[in-house]
Amino acid sequence: MRFTTGRKEWGIALIAADLLRHHLFPDFELLGGSGGLNRALTSVSVIDAPDVDRWMRGGELLVGSGYIFREDPGAFVDFLTRVNERNVAAVGIKLDRYHHQLPPGMVNLADQLALPLLSIPMHYRWTDIIEGVQTFILQERHRASCSLDEVGSFLEEGLDIKRILSTFASRLQRTLTVQCSQLGICNNFLPDGSVEDSEEAMRFIKTPVVQERGLPKRGQVLVNLELRNSGTLQWSASYRFLSDTPLTVHLWLSEGETVPSARQDRMVLRAMTLVRASALELAAISNRSAMKKERFFEALCLDIYNDPSIVEANMRELGIVLPKRGCVVMVSSADGSSPRWTPQNSVMSYRLADMWTGLVPVGDLEQMKREWDQKGQDLRVYVAVGGPVRNMEDVTRSYHEAKRTFTWLREFGLEPGAYAHDDLSLYALLDNLFRLPEAKGVYQRFFEPLLEDGPSSSRRSMPLKDLVRSLVSSDFNAKQCAKGLHLHYNTVRNHLDDLEEILQVDLSNPHHRLGLTLAFHIGNSYQKRGIKP
Repeated sequence: MRFTTGRKEWGIALIAADLLRHHLFPDFELLGGSGGLNRALTSVSVIDAPDVDRWMRGGELLVGSGYIFREDPGAFVDFLTRVNERNVAAVGIKLDRYHHQLPPGMVNLADQLALPLLSIPMHYRWTDIIEGVQTFILQERHRASCSLDEVGSFLEEGLDIKRILSTFASRLQRTLTVQCSQLGICNNFLPDGSVEDSEEAMRFIKTPVVQERGLPKRGQVLVNLELRNSGTLQWSASYRFLSDTPLTVHLWLSEGETVPSARQDRMVLRAMTLVRASALELAAISNRSAMKKERFFEALCLDIYNDPSIVEANMRELGIVLPKRGCVVMVSSADGSSPRWTPQNSVMSYRLADMWTGLVPVGDLEQMKREWDQKGQDLRVYVAVGGPVRNMEDVTRSYHEAKRTFTWLREFGLEPGAYAHDDLSLYALLDNLFRLPEAKGVYQRFFEPLLEDGPSSSRRSMPLKDLVRSLVSSDFNAKQCAKGLHLHYNTVRNHLDDLEEILQVDLSNPHHRLGLTLAFHIGNSYQKRGIKP
């Protein structure tokens, strides 16, 4: 790439325009200063003080949220003139943190100075931007050193989808687990370039998810962080495209990583684009207004906004009218697929993975819960209901209540249906037992001995710790327990005798049964959180 800016001639470099046209930051928006898009960009710096211009050497992409100018927005305009004198390449502002709109005259001044002024979406971390710019500069240098024949060779190799996915795994130095049934792909793509068969991929996919957290959607791609426990804890970022050709990519994270970097995020999306090509392109240009409304509601649930006036401004612009009384509702199918039913009258909603979340107006909440409960039972869906919402400040609380409700009903194996946060106070208590100082003692007395291999363990048809799960769920009814385990009643009775002997308990004693039940739930909490008692 060659271009001229001012009196300097530059060779291989990054310019401000590249931030918008190289899929580097595809959701950055140019607010003003388009006349300076050919400014050379050499580094990234963060606005951390009103006089940060004193430390500029020229060529920086200067990013910030405007926090230091929240009390004096007019100083923000003067700041733009000063950094322009230092020859910065562009200024990027994260709106809706401390400023819903830029101060009056700032965009016009950017146009006069020919200084690119960019709007940065809230989900970006400063480290993501720094890494992205540095990576792009290195890629440009490498690309310039490649011959045209090498580029043509890569395009020919690109005809092999599995080879492309192997290349992505190698570049990321992370394992990718990819599922796309219509292309016959269900494989693990390893960092060394090798490809594991579907059996290994399904082993990873079927490993129990003990913790999950949603991330912002990428167009029509749903992203979730998932912690799996196969004996060792493994975080992965799961990307799902649920259109006419379902496609899922799991990015295995390294030890110590709990969220993908911006580069990893872009690389996975690029891999999905090559597999899904035209479908993802169409998704990328989906209705902008609807997407903005979804992102606003998602940010509101996650309590990202710092200023109520910014929330009110977004509501006016998006035409959102808050119901007199509502609640946040989360819906998910029992089999993990996209929910087959959701409330039809939601004011705002969004989807993450197999979860639908919406703000639903309610009149008679108890009547509506009964209707949702029947829908849940008929269609095998879980409906988690948060507390009442009467103003925007209530949305975050109601969302977290619905999320906790959903966690409890899944964790404790409740039947599909509708559940309100207040209805599950018992399960909240069981889920938090492990925090008590006495919990460890109860666990060691009533459960830990079952984990040790004794002389009788070889003749059992199943581990005693698994027997306890069925025993607790059947309310210590041996016949029901045997039926649920598909074992003969006498076999289960023999195992129960072993259990009583090892723990030195009497299962006809209600206190011993209570101790075993509490120890079982404490053990579940330890396992879910990776705690070693």
